[in-house]
Amino acid sequence: MILTIFFGVMGLGIMVFVHELGHFIAAKKVGIGVEVFSLGWGRKMIGFSRGGTSYQLSWVPIGGYCKMKGDDIFDNEEAIRRKGSFFAASPLRRIIVALSGPLANMIFALIILTIIWWVGFKIYSDENRIIIAGDYNNEISAGILPAAKAGLITGDRIIGINDNRIEKFQDILEIVSTSPGKELILSVQREGSLLNIRIVPELDLQTGAGKIGVYAWRDLVIDQLDPGGAAFLAGLKPGDRITALNGKEVSHTLDLYQALAGNPQVITVTYQRGAQKRETDLVVSYQENGSADLGLSFKVKVFSSPDLSLPGALLKGAAETYRTLELTIKGITLLFSGVNLKNAVAGPLRITYYVGSVARSGFRLGLGSGLVSFFRFLCLLSVVLFIMNLLPLPALDGGQILIFLIEIIRRKAISPMVIYRIQIVGFSILIVLVLFFTFNDILFFMGR
Repeated sequence: MILTIFFGVMGLGIMVFVHELGHFIAAKKVGIGVEVFSLGWGRKMIGFSRGGTSYQLSWVPIGGYCKMKGDDIFDNEEAIRRKGSFFAASPLRRIIVALSGPLANMIFALIILTIIWWVGFKIYSDENRIIIAGDYNNEISAGILPAAKAGLITGDRIIGINDNRIEKFQDILEIVSTSPGKELILSVQREGSLLNIRIVPELDLQTGAGKIGVYAWRDLVIDQLDPGGAAFLAGLKPGDRITALNGKEVSHTLDLYQALAGNPQVITVTYQRGAQKRETDLVVSYQENGSADLGLSFKVKVFSSPDLSLPGALLKGAAETYRTLELTIKGITLLFSGVNLKNAVAGPLRITYYVGSVARSGFRLGLGSGLVSFFRFLCLLSVVLFIMNLLPLPALDGGQILIFLIEIIRRKAISPMVIYRIQIVGFSILIVLVLFFTFNDILFFMGR
């Protein structure tokens, strides 16, 4: 949990810092004075001054801020309008400064994704074989969800969706989750035959994503054992393939978990080791939530990204950035489609937790996987931050841009005090929303 919090706070700090750095660079370029540029919040820990700007490291290591000349509500009118101050600049220059923060987040995502595709990375995912959810979940009727309605069956292998080649289950998830209500044509392998099946994912009101009702097929080939765990003590080894429990054949992980649904204390495991078939008794322990702890994990396939030149990586990075932008806008529109906001929208605590969890899970697979997971997730959040900050709401960059555009249209400056009052209203609304989603996050972590 400490590592999760650490990576989460560091991730949010990087995004906010990049955002404020965009404002800082733009302000300097258009001739607006910057009084303080701080890495972190709170009181100054260390720092120095140069060119009229105080550069400092503050005690609270989250993000940072950029204080511009003349943007203090307590300044008098003369100070606000003094040369080099924020409100002395033309509306167009102020728009450039306000836009540069979100734009810096977008550029950050593009640069990082380009580097990731250029260096290369590995993806850990189950294969493209599926299990029909209704076959293994008593709460789901086999005829309700789209996969069963369309005629898919457990064991099918999805090798294509529309014009996209499918190699892994993650590919299926990415396309289905972003296509609620949109017809998809699936190319399906079934016992040597190739089928084309039309399917329309339905909107999951709990998550805001599309779903068809399938699980990933994972073979029962042991990957790792916990030292001293149940499987280790039973004599199982990495590479063994479990074929039966208590004499009943099992093919994948859901078969195994279903066989353990009655909470047996001891099970007879039949497994294949090389050309030999063996049996052993395994003592099962159970966690607080009731799930069985066998002390083992099963193999997940490893897929490598293609080798790309720098221009090719740039194109891939740009395409992924654009796709993330497109999906973010689509996701925002789905919030008005009756989805459960409690589950579908995360507040600051949950976002921090997600960033940290993704990083921690990645680092378990190695340093490279950890860095890729961490920064890819930051790129996703950076694009989200770009969109959210450009919303035309008071206290956000988009709200300021709207005000400055009105000044250009009117050809008359709006009083800074009027702008301050609008921003105070906006900040009040923003604080209420942050408190609401923070409270919602607390309930989420409490399981309510």
